[in-house]
Amino acid sequence: MATAEKSTRDNKASKTAAKKTARASGTKSTAANTETRKKRAQAVATKSAARKEVRAFAKDEKSLSDLFEHALGDIYYAEKKIYKSLPKMIKAADHPDLVAALTSHREETAGQIEKLEAIFELLGKRAKAEKCDAIDGILEESESLLEDFGSSVAADAAIIFSCQAIEHYEITRYGSMRAFADALGLDEAKQHIEDILAQEKAADVSLTGLAEDSVNAAAAEYDDE
Repeated sequence: MATAEKSTRDNKASKTAAKKTARASGTKSTAANTETRKKRAQAVATKSAARKEVRAFAKDEKSLSDLFEHALGDIYYAEKKIYKSLPKMIKAADHPDLVAALTSHREETAGQIEKLEAIFELLGKRAKAEKCDAIDGILEESESLLEDFGSSVAADAAIIFSCQAIEHYEITRYGSMRAFADALGLDEAKQHIEDILAQEKAADVSLTGLAEDSVNAAAAEYDDE
């Protein structure tokens, strides 16, 4: 029995070493065909549902599906925090178009949270947030900016400044998650992520337009005095 277990460990170590060597060489991987993608998606769902807590300590055993699940918990945490933080920004905003944009995006965020929960369900997992220091830092900075500029003529510009930092974080995360889902053959999860990503990009474009068309210029007028 001990010999068999040692052989299994040696085989795993050998495979891991081979994979690391392949990554280090920069060799381009061949795109998986439809059948392979389907099998991979089934394997991911099975592994995710069966994963035990002890797995967290087996660092060499972690794979892309583990990273995808971590990212999912991370962005789930982020979206819930963002949803809670938006009312304060909405209340502080002056420009009616900015108020409308933030109010609309908060409604979108609620739908995004539901989409993320649907992805957890696809993996056979209970929705669970993973504490995200990155979004905590961005939101902490946005609160600080609101305290410093909230009663000034640059309040709306500061709010957009903060919101776009949030949007850009989300866009990078969802972009990576879309690529992970694609590689893992998780087509339904990928569609959910693409839907959210499209909303985040649209919100960013909307904020840029609002800032450049009116908000920044209106605040800058006071610097002429």
